[in-house]
Amino acid sequence: MTDPYWLQRATSLAMDALLARLDLERGARPYFWVDYESQPPQAQHAYWDICDIAGRFVDGLVLARLITGRQDATEAEAQLRRFLWAQQDESDGLFYNPDDEQPATNAEMSKYIPAAGVMTSRRHLDLFCQRSPLLAMTTLMQLGDESMRPRLQKMVRGLWAIAEHRGDEINFSTYRWAPALRPEWAAPVNVPEKWVGYRHALLTGLARYAQLSQDPVAIDLALGIARYYMKHGDVPPDGRFRANTHSGGVLPVSVGVARLGLAFGQRELVEWAHRVYLWTRENTPDFGFLRDGLGLEGFWSGTCETCGIADFIHLAVLLTEAGVGEYWDDIERVARNQLLENQYRDEEAMHRLFPGLDERVLAMLKGGFECAARPNDLLTWKGAEGCCIGGGLRALYLTWRSALSETADETRVHTGVSRRTTHTQVTAHEPRQGRIEVEVLTPRQVAMRLPAYARLEDSSAWVDGKPVSPQWEKGYALFPALKPGQKIALCYPLPQRRQTYTIADHEYTADWLGNVLIEISPSGTHHPIYRRRPQLEAPLVDAGATWREATAAPILW
Repeated sequence: MTDPYWLQRATSLAMDALLARLDLERGARPYFWVDYESQPPQAQHAYWDICDIAGRFVDGLVLARLITGRQDATEAEAQLRRFLWAQQDESDGLFYNPDDEQPATNAEMSKYIPAAGVMTSRRHLDLFCQRSPLLAMTTLMQLGDESMRPRLQKMVRGLWAIAEHRGDEINFSTYRWAPALRPEWAAPVNVPEKWVGYRHALLTGLARYAQLSQDPVAIDLALGIARYYMKHGDVPPDGRFRANTHSGGVLPVSVGVARLGLAFGQRELVEWAHRVYLWTRENTPDFGFLRDGLGLEGFWSGTCETCGIADFIHLAVLLTEAGVGEYWDDIERVARNQLLENQYRDEEAMHRLFPGLDERVLAMLKGGFECAARPNDLLTWKGAEGCCIGGGLRALYLTWRSALSETADETRVHTGVSRRTTHTQVTAHEPRQGRIEVEVLTPRQVAMRLPAYARLEDSSAWVDGKPVSPQWEKGYALFPALKPGQKIALCYPLPQRRQTYTIADHEYTADWLGNVLIEISPSGTHHPIYRRRPQLEAPLVDAGATWREATAAPILW
């Protein structure tokens, strides 16, 4: 957390956990579930492995390599891709769970225990599980893999064929589909499949593919789904929904709606998505503890799933970059705090909780992300879901990618995230000190944003070690006409504050330093989080040279 390259380090750890979950004896089929109720915990294959987790992992590995520059485990990655492509039907392009799946077990559905008889061992597709293959293929296509384009075209037309079309609205009437539909698929009673968003969560990837490809079928399908969900989905007109944020599909659909509105000039879609964001933001503590069951009762009203954090950050990035609102501080604060603290890093705590823990299972956990975090603790539930590794990597990528923007002659630094590009090397030092440095690599102007908590009159600007008085423009300090080799800095004090939060009827006290939550009390008892004071006091080892991040990658998401 105190390392300027905390984001790259977290990404590399998550990549390790992802690779550890690949079962190379079964063609790199991922392990979705690590079961804590087994002693010691055991990795288990599950329903979600086949399409959902495989797609998330293909996508996540690509994003992780961009951030870290790592090029290891390429053969395992190739096996994983072959495993995923094998699930795509050659005729309709959709991704199916095969015939040989076992009946439902707790591990198979994890926290989402299906009603009796809902599961089937017969071949079928799950609409929620179409989302991650869309993400993976769109990511690869945007990076230049043209073999993805025909796969995506076929999948879109397969989705079009099984959807219901009513005027300009399009929807999927069942959350699973097979040539012979089961009646319970149309009227689910359990979470998350009971939410309308569950079967339309694929809009995240579909909207991006439509934007990039301009495929007319994809555009019509995506806009039709958006119109249907906005009118008949889980979100009332004022945006004040009550549902599972990620698994219920609310935020994944909202990301797609926002992107469609921005890409195709439909203001009502953007305004709808903005209302969803504002409501979610209003009900999320500022350190990013996004409730899994926002507005609901029961266990999930007091836990945070990393996949939901990724959606929340994604929506904030889209709205901010489009000028709909300015949520740079939200993005950085959520990423530095709950996203980072949701990552399992404390080996001592894992060994203490799980005596006899196998080293291979430990490797699957360390660097992974929590699916049911408490505000002060991890590892308090039944097990660890693999989906949150993919979600965590997406959140890290979106934070890294959006940290700055560049044109041919200007770099704009939006958040305090260290990153190197073709034109600049940005190093951010919070929370050790309020200081963002930029080394200029090509001739340009640099604009650096002052965090919202810092006052302009308390800040200082420097060029090559000398104080300057920059021009200010909407919170950005402007440094014009810089030459290669010059170094600039923006400095500001880090305010300390103490704040009390009430979450799921429990009270927590948090100590802040700038944008970073340093300590929360009471402390957790399993894998306590927000214990950052010792890190601030420890010597800093500069690990900047470790990372060889992509310096000229296209914007994927």
